[in-house]
Amino acid sequence: MKNTGTNDERQSKSRNIALGAALGLVIGGGIDMLTNDTGWGLVIGILAGAVVGYFVKFPLPVMEYRQGAMQRILYSAVAFLGGLFLSQWLMDLDLARPYQLVAAVLPAVPGAFLVYAIGSALSGLDELQRRIQLEAIGIGFGTSILAFMTYGLLVQVGISQVSWMFVPVVMILLWGVGKLWTIWKYR
Repeated sequence: MKNTGTNDERQSKSRNIALGAALGLVIGGGIDMLTNDTGWGLVIGILAGAVVGYFVKFPLPVMEYRQGAMQRILYSAVAFLGGLFLSQWLMDLDLARPYQLVAAVLPAVPGAFLVYAIGSALSGLDELQRRIQLEAIGIGFGTSILAFMTYGLLVQVGISQVSWMFVPVVMILLWGVGKLWTIWKYR
C-alpha cells in the first residue's frame, strides 16, 4: 500500500475536517434556533462543515505562542464556561434578588482572566502572526455588527429571538472565519 501523504498532511486534513465540523455545529445550532429546534440544522451543519473542511487545500499554520500561553487560555476558558453553567444553575434556583445579581456577574471573574490570557498570548506573537490576528478580529467585529443588525431587523418582522448567550459564540466563530481568510491571504 502506497503512502499518499505525510503525517503532517494527514494531521492538517484531520484538523480542517474537525474545524469544519465545529463551524457546521455552530451554524447548524443557529439554524435550529431559528427553525424551532428541528434537529436537522445540526446534522446538516456538521456534515456540510466536515465536507468543506475536507476540501480545504491549504494547511492551517499554527500560531507560535509563548510557552504556557495556550494552557492559560484553555484553563481560563474552562473556568469561564464553568462559571457560565454555575451562574445559570444558580439563577434557575429561587434565590433572593441580591444573590441572583451575584450569580449573574459570577462568570465575569474568570472571563477577565480569559481576556488577559488571550491578550498576553497575542502580545507574544511575531509581527505577521499579530497582523493576522488583528485583521481577523477586525473582520470578526465587522461581520458580527452586520449579522446582529440584520438579525435585529429580522426579529422585527417576526423571526423568533435567540438568547444573548449566542452572541459571543457567533463573534468567536466570525473571528475564526476572519483568521482563516487572513491566513489564506498571507499564505
